[in-house]
Amino acid sequence: MIVKRRPAAGHAAAEPELPLPHRLAIVYLMLPVVVWLAGWFNWWFGVPAAALLACALRRPLSGSWKPRAPSAAAVMTTAAAAAAVMTTAAGGVFDVENADWLEHRTTMLDLSRHPWPAYLPDPLAPWRPENAAPHATPPLLRYYLGWSIVPGLVGRWLGPAALNWAVPLWTWAGVALVALLFARRRRGRQLAVYLAMAFCFGGMTLVSAPAILGWGRGWVGIEWYVERFGWASFLVHGPGPFSLQSRLANLSWVPQHFLPAGLYALLCLQLRRQPRFVAALGVLLAAAPFWSVFVAAGLLPFLAVLLRENGARPLLRWPNLLLAGPLFGLVTLYLTSGEIDFPRGWIWETFSWPQAARRLSFFYLTEFLLLALLLLTIRPALRREPFFMAAVATLLLAPLYRYDDSNVFMLRASQPALFLLSGFCADAVAQWGATDRRAGLQRVAFTGLALVLGMGAVTTAAELALAFRRHGPVRYETIGRTTLVDIPSSWRRQNVAPDPPDLLRRLLRDPADPAERPGRRIPDEPVVRSVFDVYLHGGMLVAVKERCTAADEQARFFLNVMPVDPDDLPSHRRRFGFHREPRKPPERFGDRCLYAASLPKYPVARIVTGQLAPCWIAWRTEIKSLPTTNEPEGRPGHVY
Repeated sequence: MIVKRRPAAGHAAAEPELPLPHRLAIVYLMLPVVVWLAGWFNWWFGVPAAALLACALRRPLSGSWKPRAPSAAAVMTTAAAAAAVMTTAAGGVFDVENADWLEHRTTMLDLSRHPWPAYLPDPLAPWRPENAAPHATPPLLRYYLGWSIVPGLVGRWLGPAALNWAVPLWTWAGVALVALLFARRRRGRQLAVYLAMAFCFGGMTLVSAPAILGWGRGWVGIEWYVERFGWASFLVHGPGPFSLQSRLANLSWVPQHFLPAGLYALLCLQLRRQPRFVAALGVLLAAAPFWSVFVAAGLLPFLAVLLRENGARPLLRWPNLLLAGPLFGLVTLYLTSGEIDFPRGWIWETFSWPQAARRLSFFYLTEFLLLALLLLTIRPALRREPFFMAAVATLLLAPLYRYDDSNVFMLRASQPALFLLSGFCADAVAQWGATDRRAGLQRVAFTGLALVLGMGAVTTAAELALAFRRHGPVRYETIGRTTLVDIPSSWRRQNVAPDPPDLLRRLLRDPADPAERPGRRIPDEPVVRSVFDVYLHGGMLVAVKERCTAADEQARFFLNVMPVDPDDLPSHRRRFGFHREPRKPPERFGDRCLYAASLPKYPVARIVTGQLAPCWIAWRTEIKSLPTTNEPEGRPGHVY
């Protein structure tokens, strides 16, 4: 979206106040950081830091906050945002069982159930060797919490059941702000164009599939994929790590990346020459990693554009000099605590040069380059638009570095650039009537743009098809005591810091009273003696083997829980008749193998657990005699 530049005002009194939606967006982005500082850190550090941060934002947030009657366009925009959120798992209407939402819900529940800072109980502590546990402090929840900490605060005050409405409301507020900024000052038919582009923009995954899967086997591979998972799943998730998800798919699976990508990108574009915004830009961008490390990396080219246009002098204000560096350092210290071990490296370290060139060329062409060339043909002035050129450069460079097997860095760091690219596409489509239709090349380019955008919108239709095939709604208060400590190890490495740095521990509040932590006393007798001895301990099922083999260490555990009342199950599990925990292998400490899984909070009739070998069940046992207790959180008969 091209924004007319205005000369910066020379005196503070002449500076125009920021529009109300932009000020609300700044509040939305910075509120989680204030909550984190005030809620997690010692009062002598957190409260003054939060107060200084609020003072630093006083200038961009100053102005009239008197609400006005919403226009018809604003009502339509917020309604469209609500409809988009309701089709995703964040809306609370459709239930979904996948890796992303296991992580999201577990994080929300950990924030709701444990004192802040969220030091998590370690269910395996009694069985760990003395030199491995207990830690100096319990494991610390370590994740970019921009999206989850505010609903987590509501759940902390009102209980996990409050997440059923806090998560949809908080997500809808952010998506509504993204839509309001994206379709700013649009009415009528143009508003419909911008809203469609805001939620239906996507890449040509359908065209890129044969290239990525191989031209000889491409369509055969697609047929296999369709037969197993359906067209919707194929189009949403793409054929491999060299494809980008659609806009709605990002909102559905990873709202913690979608929201900051849209808000930061649109704020930088639309307030590029606003002195009040530029004066606090350092503080605002220093908080970006708290929302998403990858999105923060994707914003760096836009920061370079703002420095080029405004110079360094507006950034040399006291908020940036005094707070930006320490805030960025504190967030970085928190997010890098503990060990993070994921596959990463440059693309040429993973693929041969011919493979990399073939995959990159088709990725570029089908995901964004064709769109960029068509836009330059329709609107040659974009060659002089630095934000357009920065967006294209970001999309060219992001795939060169790989992080994790699914190439998470490219998927998330590209989102701010894709937001701006979709905005430029919306500009071109909305101004079609004002273009000289006699220009044959432009007419052909418009036709090509319509075809490319229509093909990309198919992925949005696929996401909607997936949504309406799901069950729902999910109830947070019925989810078991799963924590980020006992979910599969890949998430635990990303989300939990077993031994935070000493500096961070000194700044954070002390953990809960040691008497309240899970004790190291091992239960006297296991509930079942089998290949692994099975204990019920602290709301968890723990399987222990004193001398385990390599086969024991590699085989995955399963845990199937049969409730007394089938209606207690999540809707998508009722036809199976049991709840299933995520399957994962045990952890090894010396000669001992340990496995832990959470038990649900509803009355349980029996539990079936065991280990899966590659092609068969290695061993299986049933637990029918269950100890019960009464707790204020639930009804009698809950398993603990």
